[in-house]
Amino acid sequence: MELLNHIYWKRKGKFDLPEDLYNSWVAFAVEEGVFRYEIGAHSGSAGFADLVLCPPGIPFRRETVTPLTFHYLQFAASPAEASNLLPPAGKSLINDTKRLGSTYAYLRQASEEHDAATQGWMTHLVLDLWHLYQLECRQNRLQERKFTEDALMAEAAVLLEEQAGKAISLQLLADRLALSPVQLTRRFQAAFRETPSGYLKAVRLKKARELLADSPLTLSQIAERCGYENGFYLSRVFSRAMGMSPSEYRRRHRV
Repeated sequence: MELLNHIYWKRKGKFDLPEDLYNSWVAFAVEEGVFRYEIGAHSGSAGFADLVLCPPGIPFRRETVTPLTFHYLQFAASPAEASNLLPPAGKSLINDTKRLGSTYAYLRQASEEHDAATQGWMTHLVLDLWHLYQLECRQNRLQERKFTEDALMAEAAVLLEEQAGKAISLQLLADRLALSPVQLTRRFQAAFRETPSGYLKAVRLKKARELLADSPLTLSQIAERCGYENGFYLSRVFSRAMGMSPSEYRRRHRV
């Protein structure tokens, strides 16, 4: 992902253009005020802690409701990055307002400096917004799993978590639950809106993130503890899911 432009608007009373069409991705990250938007089939109102994302080639209609303070972010993203990193078009809410406020403060500072040295870490700040959104979505899904009414699938989720550091066969798991693999997959997806393999991947990557941040283990050692064949394969899966390499993640999260 490459940040193309960042503009910090403070208490903007009215948009100069009520509608625009961009040839790259655009996001409005709102600090204060409210505006209405329409992006394809998505419409609504956005305020503090909302990210409104518009893909290239789709009309972005907008109207201020109250004076608006926001970050205008324009960036280029490959199809893979758009699929793996970016939230869907329209509005996304960030609940961790403490971390969000810190990110906004750094973006405001960067907007005042306007030098080449700030460009790289500004891109990191924008990526942080996407990763924060993704982590919150994942956490919300994990919380929802605790309340599934399907007790057998709750047991399946526990078994996947307990065995995440080992090679797991869907057939063996299904046999243990007296189901066929197809029945297990359908029932698990109905309960958690995710396949057993997707759930297992999330559990393994969560453990990998914790070990990268909190331990001196090598990538090969972490892979062994997280159920991956080797460090190379873990690195490939991790980079695709997180949008950064394990070494970069460790660098950012070590204190």
